Amino acid sequence: MVSRRALQRFAIAISILSVFYNGAEGIVSVLFGVDSSSRSLIFFGIQSAIEVISSALVTWRFIAAVRSGDEDALDSRAPRIIKVEKIATTAIGCLLIVLALAAIGTSIASLIAHEHPSHSDATLIISGSTILITFFLWIPKRYLAHALNSSTMQGEALCALSCIQFSFVLLVGSLIYRVWRNGWWVDSATAMVIALLFGWEGIKMVRFAQHKEFSGGCCGHDSRKETVKTTTVVPLPETQSCANSCSSGSCQCSVKEMAIPAAEHV
Repeated sequence: MVSRRALQRFAIAISILSVFYNGAEGIVSVLFGVDSSSRSLIFFGIQSAIEVISSALVTWRFIAAVRSGDEDALDSRAPRIIKVEKIATTAIGCLLIVLALAAIGTSIASLIAHEHPSHSDATLIISGSTILITFFLWIPKRYLAHALNSSTMQGEALCALSCIQFSFVLLVGSLIYRVWRNGWWVDSATAMVIALLFGWEGIKMVRFAQHKEFSGGCCGHDSRKETVKTTTVVPLPETQSCANSCSSGSCQCSVKEMAIPAAEHV
């Protein structure tokens, strides 16, 4: 079985790899976007910058845990680590909201201006390679989020998934426009829908991180304590007559034990 410390180091390694990859992807996207006057590619570069910040936050979060040794078990976190997790989770949630707003703004501007999607070879290569590479980064991030029970890594996995979906929209939109000139609006409209979904996820992350019972767990499960019903055995006298069961001047009545639901414990 892989140790928790090894998983933490794996999380750091894959986050650092994501920083370098997304940084390079962002620079290339902006350069080609400016050269071809493609609003979609420029937005793609902005999205990559958001991914870089998100991955850097994850790196910071797990380096803090590895150095101090304050997190040696799944549900054992020192208050300092919970604070770091809270800050990182809130920040990544805000990044998802910013990404959603940027996507919606870019899409609305493109629809108003009737801007045709870029169908250059550079666009197809960038979006296609991003889908492939980011997918193989997203799989371990999703696994680590649950294995380490980390809301910060869960947010990073959501950022990676958003990158995959926006890249897919860019790729499909470009291909559609190549064969159907009247389909110029498809990628912008689809991007708006995806942006709304990820914006909502970002809002939920921020609200979860600000919850008073936040303890850094993945997917918000740790702040929702399940209601447990228990039973208490209470002795109750039976309501039967003991008038004819007297012996030696005393009556012997049987006692029945009944299980009564106790108060709910939250």
